[in-house]
Amino acid sequence: MRYYLAVFVILICNTLIHGQGISISPSRIFFTGEAGQTVSQAITFNNSSASTLSFVANLKDWDRDSLGSKRYYTTGNNAGSNASWLTLSENTVQLAPGETKVVNLSMTIPDHPTTKQQRHCMLFFTQVKEQKAAQANGLQMNVLIEVGIQVYHTPAGLKAGDLEFLAFEDKGAVTVQDSKTVRRMEAKVRNTGQINKDAYVRFELTNIETGEETPVEAVAIAMLPDSEQWVRVDLPGKLASGRYLAVAILDAGSQYDLKIAEKEITY
Repeated sequence: MRYYLAVFVILICNTLIHGQGISISPSRIFFTGEAGQTVSQAITFNNSSASTLSFVANLKDWDRDSLGSKRYYTTGNNAGSNASWLTLSENTVQLAPGETKVVNLSMTIPDHPTTKQQRHCMLFFTQVKEQKAAQANGLQMNVLIEVGIQVYHTPAGLKAGDLEFLAFEDKGAVTVQDSKTVRRMEAKVRNTGQINKDAYVRFELTNIETGEETPVEAVAIAMLPDSEQWVRVDLPGKLASGRYLAVAILDAGSQYDLKIAEKEITY
């Protein structure tokens, strides 16, 4: 009996997809037209592979859960969707080897939107041409690529608001993958504005007795309007016993003030 393993790779990017030779850009589209207008944006496909590649388009609604991960829905199930406003010049895109093609995405904004708010959806392009099977551990693998583009509409006059910390908590020892135990901190962030925001939460960990600083990796976040989410960071495992000052710094760019949260913890 022959078994088939289908692998679907979902990417949000505007760079070359490794091993597939396809790039689709931009990764995010921001429309700013007003009620009654039709506005357009070019989407560029570049096939640098030696094979013909075909993609079909589809739209989905989405939001984020409490940890910032995307959740997808059938269009029409999200009050903040703009999917019904969109049309493509081509819903199926086929590229010969080495070909570059441009597809136009148009948004027709209703004359009387129900509410004045930032709206969004996800435009997916899914590879539909069957790929040559590759053998891996005795299984035959068919690899399909799906690339998502975030599409926003931001009407004039929305409040930018700010990002702020609501909480900074020490969750103690937490068991993660492979039964590994880590020391986890969590910061709760709120976007008070009516537009989406990108930011970094940077962490500093300093031994209070010795002054030694331990580097902690920053976490990139993306937040929808008027939303809250938890940002998790796992501290380095090999630390000397003692008292530490943990600092979280919320950096949303030069147009916003840095926000700082502190907490003393003991190892």
